[in-house]
Amino acid sequence: MELKERIREHWEQEVCGHRNGLGAQGKEYFDNIDRERYRQEPMIHDFARFEESKGRKVLEVGLGTGADFIRWVRAGAEAYGRDLTRASVETVGERLRLEGLTADVAQGDAEKLEFPDNTFDIYYSWGVLMATPDINAALREAHRVLKPGGVLRIMLYHYPSVGAYLVWLRHSVMALKMETVKECYYHNVESPGMKLYSVNQASGLVSRHFGKEPEVRTYLGAGDLLTHNFSDKYRGLHWKAAKLVYPRRFVRHVIGDRFGTEMTMEVTK
Repeated sequence: MELKERIREHWEQEVCGHRNGLGAQGKEYFDNIDRERYRQEPMIHDFARFEESKGRKVLEVGLGTGADFIRWVRAGAEAYGRDLTRASVETVGERLRLEGLTADVAQGDAEKLEFPDNTFDIYYSWGVLMATPDINAALREAHRVLKPGGVLRIMLYHYPSVGAYLVWLRHSVMALKMETVKECYYHNVESPGMKLYSVNQASGLVSRHFGKEPEVRTYLGAGDLLTHNFSDKYRGLHWKAAKLVYPRRFVRHVIGDRFGTEMTMEVTK
């Protein structure tokens, strides 16, 4: 519970995606966030398949600023959103009001959902469940609330990956600390307790609860390519210079998606 409270407090301070909208307000603020999100993570559209959700019950766990969630609602889904933080819920609520849309959005815990068994057609969570302290509890809940034939679509952070080793290089090697890549990532990326999973580990977690192997793909993300807006702890000319000279083309075309940090998983109940 102490770790979960620290995680909640982290995201209360800065809703995920917020920094991409700084300098704007209202619809422009959200438009800027969305433009940057899908520039950095263009694979989301093909994975989520928002347009197929019309008339279906969708649960998204972990909302951030609502870039994905608003697309479920626009597509005509019966959309439910749950996030650990009040800040995210209020942000998504503002976004819905700006567009004259309605959806069921509230605070909630991925490890303990309030919904009855067999409620949803789609359970979706992008880059969230690797942060929850008990991912097995979250996956049990995902399986429970999905209808038979319902689909789980989630993204977790993958290891080994370019981004994970960049974090390790910065926070362990350069800081002369003796720790593994996963230990370093746990303490230094986004909220406290961030976890990395190999393809086999993640597949094993999902198949334990769904009884079948998920379809898994890995992708180079913004943290692998250094295409994202850096947080405050990476301010300064030396970080701007590092971003400019980073061998992005080599990472994309030689190393490739096999060593990407973003890992999508899809399985039908």
